[in-house]
Amino acid sequence: MSATEPTAASPRRLPLETLAVAGVAWLWGALLLRVWDMPKRLPFDTRSDATLISSMVKTMEERGWYLNQPRLGAPFGQQFYDFPHGGESFQLMAMKVLVSLTGDWGLAINLYFFLGFGVLASVTFLVLRHLRFGPVVAGIAALIFTFMPYHFTHGEMHLWRSTYYSAPLAALLLIWATAWRERFLTDPALVGRGSIRGNLRWTRIAAALAVAVVIGGTETMTTGFTMVLLASGAVVAAIRWREPLRLVVAVVLIGVMGFTFAVLSTPTLNYYRAYGTNDQAARRLVTESELYGLKLSRLLTPQGGHRFEVFSDIGARAQDESFVPSEGGQALGVLGVAGFLGAMWGAFSGRWRRERPDIRPGWDRSALREDATTFTLLALLFGSIGGLAIIVSMAGFSQIRVWNRIVLIIAFFAMTMVLLWSEQLTAWIRERSERPRLVLGALAVAVLAFGLWDSIPPQRHPYAEIEARHANDRAFVGQIDELMPDGAKILQLPIIEFPEAQPVGKMEDYDHLRAYLADDGSLEWSYGSIKGRPDAAWQTVLRDEVGPIGALPAILGLGFEGIWIDTYGYAGKEDEVDQIVEAVGVEPLVSPDGRFLFLDLRDFKRRTDLSDEELRLAALDKLGVAPPEEPS
Repeated sequence: MSATEPTAASPRRLPLETLAVAGVAWLWGALLLRVWDMPKRLPFDTRSDATLISSMVKTMEERGWYLNQPRLGAPFGQQFYDFPHGGESFQLMAMKVLVSLTGDWGLAINLYFFLGFGVLASVTFLVLRHLRFGPVVAGIAALIFTFMPYHFTHGEMHLWRSTYYSAPLAALLLIWATAWRERFLTDPALVGRGSIRGNLRWTRIAAALAVAVVIGGTETMTTGFTMVLLASGAVVAAIRWREPLRLVVAVVLIGVMGFTFAVLSTPTLNYYRAYGTNDQAARRLVTESELYGLKLSRLLTPQGGHRFEVFSDIGARAQDESFVPSEGGQALGVLGVAGFLGAMWGAFSGRWRRERPDIRPGWDRSALREDATTFTLLALLFGSIGGLAIIVSMAGFSQIRVWNRIVLIIAFFAMTMVLLWSEQLTAWIRERSERPRLVLGALAVAVLAFGLWDSIPPQRHPYAEIEARHANDRAFVGQIDELMPDGAKILQLPIIEFPEAQPVGKMEDYDHLRAYLADDGSLEWSYGSIKGRPDAAWQTVLRDEVGPIGALPAILGLGFEGIWIDTYGYAGKEDEVDQIVEAVGVEPLVSPDGRFLFLDLRDFKRRTDLSDEELRLAALDKLGVAPPEEPS
């Protein structure tokens, strides 16, 4: 217990405190991003998955939702059911609101990421205030948690992961489940000799169920982590305290999260019911958790790219030429490492309580220390490379593969340990200092400054470079749009599977989507058809068996009127591009940066002297696909 008894937050002051913390988060985020310089209507992150997310949001703008886009995956159109995002439904709904308000997909993405600073800081602050930490220390911890290396490492590239407000809610739910008597019963002492049903606090239970629903529909990975920690934590506690009822509490909360996830995944489940499952798109191997697991070395060393060059070098050297690099963003920072080691110390110091916890105040600090230790250990056991996550995968949950992201829950409990120490330090200073407020104020400013410094700046290209890239794409696609009729179908070469393909040549994954993102007209693009379905199978045949030159009549038969060539995909094979251009026999359009070529196939079609029916038969014969029926 701390020297001073924690007090609950004032209902009148809490909204103002929360707004103040959010305001600081937005201010610091604006300074880091240099929002006055950034291109407001263009995503500042151009890494591979950022391009994919941009296409999803643009489809929302054009179609109202992201699941169907007839302008991608030509000639059959794109469906997104095989690449499910049901677990991110609440985030997608929020993005839909921003898209509707702004009418601009790029601005909506930037606003979503920026507003996420304040939302994350607010949620974290409210959780810490609920745990009866003071407003100053809770605000400092919330801000440091908001700007930990994870945030900018993932950035807009993993937009649904970098707004991780479900992580502090997950930690709160774990604490509530552990202290279920104090949270959910009016008189915890009655358990075992009284009526549980008549002893329930329905308001608090409703709050816990609501939190479970929010987690279940906000972020898939955090949902999986929370369910695993709830289950394993309940088993540990049930054995320790000889209390099987803990298993019931965990099962109910897990059931609510699972049911929420299933309901929000209904579109995908209905699609599977109608068309069968897809074993190729977004299917994870059991052993992929080995590749994306948690690394203790990454937790305890700084992140490469740290502001302090010495720290950055340490982080880079710790991962240099690692055979299993996992993901970046796992670094806890100096304060986080201290809290993490403190939580670990609790496991080995022999200071765990021995008495049965029948009656404990909700702010019992010894219980909170034990929670931090228990869930940090469990997170390490499951999340670490070679850990128990492999069992979870073998049980049918291999989709939860990026176990390194459980670092968010570890970081929250590490920060909780630091706050517990801060309470003891505050009491010590108050007893010994003549001007404690001055000393504590200076210390608070210093800790906040250090915590914000001890991270990494946003990972992005220079804004001028980003604007030049988008300007190049828009200028070139604009040329094509002026040249081609409305609704013209464009075949994109080289053929690359969608989603999640290995980069080809100098391309990044999803680079073909740049054409669609730059297109304000009505062109239709071949890239984006989900692999593993018949609508995409013909592209694999074209790439692996027939080749683009041999397939030219079939390409015409499928209704394509032009070819887009990304020369980066032919690095080291430039002669193949020359052969395609020569076979088509037209002068290509060239993008301003020289990277992209466009070939108009209409003149080539006239020179073939083949009828439309003959071309359609060529598509069926060479590529094994019947062209879509022409609208009557």
